[in-house]
Amino acid sequence: MGIFDIAFLVAAVTIAAPILLAATGELVSQRAGVMNVGLEGIMLAGAFGGYLTMVLTQNIGIAFLGGILAGVLFGVLMAVLSIEAKVDQIVAGIALNLLGFGVTAFLNEDLFPTPQSFTPLPMVAIPLLSDIPIIGPTVFDQDVFVYAVILVVVGVGLALNRTTWGIGLKAVGENPVAADAAGVSVRGMRWAGVLFAAACAGAAGAYVSVGDVGVFREAMVGGRGYLALAAVLFGGWRLGGLLVAVAIFAGADALQLRLQATGEVPVEVWIVSLIAVVVFLVVGRVRGRRSPIRPVEVVGVVAALALAVLAVAQPAIIVPAPLWLALPYVLALIALAAGGRRRHRSPEALTIPYTRSEA
Repeated sequence: MGIFDIAFLVAAVTIAAPILLAATGELVSQRAGVMNVGLEGIMLAGAFGGYLTMVLTQNIGIAFLGGILAGVLFGVLMAVLSIEAKVDQIVAGIALNLLGFGVTAFLNEDLFPTPQSFTPLPMVAIPLLSDIPIIGPTVFDQDVFVYAVILVVVGVGLALNRTTWGIGLKAVGENPVAADAAGVSVRGMRWAGVLFAAACAGAAGAYVSVGDVGVFREAMVGGRGYLALAAVLFGGWRLGGLLVAVAIFAGADALQLRLQATGEVPVEVWIVSLIAVVVFLVVGRVRGRRSPIRPVEVVGVVAALALAVLAVAQPAIIVPAPLWLALPYVLALIALAAGGRRRHRSPEALTIPYTRSEA
């Protein structure tokens, strides 16, 4: 398997877990009509809140609660600004990101001039399931947080598609006037969506600091909040699409970690990239078989030909580490550009404030 071995898959799942949790919460918020661009700042607040609580209590369970509480506090601020004061949601989110970065950096330097480290969450193997080849050690030999994320994602999927609450949440995001007329509290649903997203982001941040790394560092979230936001947009505001997007971003992040230590680019990278581009072209053509050839498809064909040449020639190419670090975010930009047609699937009232007197 080369670099795409079991260790790579385990790393990808570990990286994906906090992004997936934050993205799932953001999906709920956006389905209610509120886009929280401040996920990065909220995750940073959760990371520091979990770290601070861990220092005070030495209990990792309580530390996660501290991270969730810190995230919810930022969520309250976001809800007050976007729902009550009707501030532009993008501006409010950017303000939260700046606040999260500044406050956590200041408090960390002031309170913890000497960092304290902790033991991350231990791995817990599920009997029998962990013995399944490839899938077992990848999915069923993880820490408790990964299992909790799976349960949250399944629960959110059922809530959105199988409950009256989920139908009401979607109605608020699509047509708040009609939802209000039907007796659904637009204000209450949007508050619930924002706070749920903030709680998920806070828990994800706490996992990064105390559950995975075991210490807090300035700006340690490393753009995961932005990737979660991009996953919601690229996924077309659907849970299935969100899962695919998170898998792509997490896989790219795990890949760049491996490639930084390899020197030359392995031939497996060219082969897997070629397969991915071909699958993208085939799926796009099947879905839009009656539409004319788009520029992105032309670019995809050229990229596929170039990757095929590289896979056959196997040139000795050494890429600087900073470029590998940018790989997940470059893929996020490409995914958003390629998924432009999905934007029509966004909730009709997304980012639009609602005042009941307008009904």
